[in-house]
Amino acid sequence: MVNGKGYVGTGAISGGYTTTLREYDPVANTWATKASLRATIDRGRNGAVAFSIGDKGYIGTGYNGTSYLNDFWEYDPATNAWTQRANFGGTARWGSEGFNIGSKGYIGTGYDGAYQKDFWEYDPAANSWLQKADFVGTARADAIGFSIGSKGYIGTVVVTGLSERFLGI
Repeated sequence: MVNGKGYVGTGAISGGYTTTLREYDPVANTWATKASLRATIDRGRNGAVAFSIGDKGYIGTGYNGTSYLNDFWEYDPATNAWTQRANFGGTARWGSEGFNIGSKGYIGTGYDGAYQKDFWEYDPAANSWLQKADFVGTARADAIGFSIGSKGYIGTVVVTGLSERFLGI
């Protein structure tokens, strides 16, 4: 959610992957097509991870049908434009999860040929990644992630309950 609007983008479609981004306005109950993510050169992606910080949205990693990805992008709704940011600090992968805590974003776990449990912090002001302590649970992909206050949570329907991971922010 950015500025009271929700965003849905990229993913698998019949016959391939998409770069499409759509914005949902809950007040007007309408959807609008926005600028595609690298529509002219990217084959699209599935299994990407996204979160918002302030008035910007971020998306990265995923799988494009041929390769795992580690690129990372910032979307500015005010200009309807994408800006490439520093590549994700971990290995190229899909199925990671992410969330924000305050002014930082977090991406962890996922699959790069093996299930991962590493965790990374993104600082948009410095446009840099810092490796944090590994997730204490089992390595995994396709988890869910969210934050409440200064704590990040990840879990999945395969695991009973949620595994809490305090990031010390």
